[in-house]
Amino acid sequence: RPGRAAAARDLEGMQAAMDAAIARRRATGPGAVPDLMDLLLGARDPETGREMTDAELRENLLTFIVAGHETTALTLAWALYLCAFDQGVQARARNEAQSVLGLRAAGAADVPRLGYVRQVVEEALRLYPPGGFLSRTAQAEDRLSAAVIRPGDTVMIPVYGLHRHRKLWNDPDAFRPDRWADRAGIDRYQFLPFGDGPRICIGARFALQEAVVILATLLARFRFTAVPGRRPDPVMILTLRPEGGVWLEATPA
Repeated sequence: RPGRAAAARDLEGMQAAMDAAIARRRATGPGAVPDLMDLLLGARDPETGREMTDAELRENLLTFIVAGHETTALTLAWALYLCAFDQGVQARARNEAQSVLGLRAAGAADVPRLGYVRQVVEEALRLYPPGGFLSRTAQAEDRLSAAVIRPGDTVMIPVYGLHRHRKLWNDPDAFRPDRWADRAGIDRYQFLPFGDGPRICIGARFALQEAVVILATLLARFRFTAVPGRRPDPVMILTLRPEGGVWLEATPA
């Protein structure tokens, strides 16, 4: 299809850019503070001691770049959308952010003191998980209720439905960040925005930290309100995207 051909050209350009970056780093060596590329270049298989080839390095770097930007952006878009419709939640999160930050940008060291902002992010991830479904290939026979699962079967996990299941959540369709005040009271497998098990999102901790840092910085500086007539519909296109975008008015706080 024409779109696939265009995407292939774009992918070739991204691969070439990564190949050039890897070659430059091999030539110059690591910096004073190791970054992601340095860590990947220095990685060794614990059993065989094998290093990654340049092709493997390239694909890992592209995975981090491609998978790591849209999902966090979607989380922030949905979080701001939800805050725009609940000014009480937004004001509470803003007060916390301003008390910690003033008007400076947040950093990683601020995250432990931004507990309520984190609760807003987690509630946004529950209501609008960027990865709205997961799939796994069964390795062994199993049974799920009356269904027999055979090796090789694909099992689909509807994360969006799981996060709004009425037997798992009180008032599941409501935006209530306070439900995350007692994180230990929420079962591990009823909240899967990053998946779980051996294939859990490799950037889960970083993504959550990044979202808290950016959201706190924005809320400390701006007040967000919804634009009438621009309510987005969640559409599943691999990720859960707001159809038409999230339209908000931002005014200085």
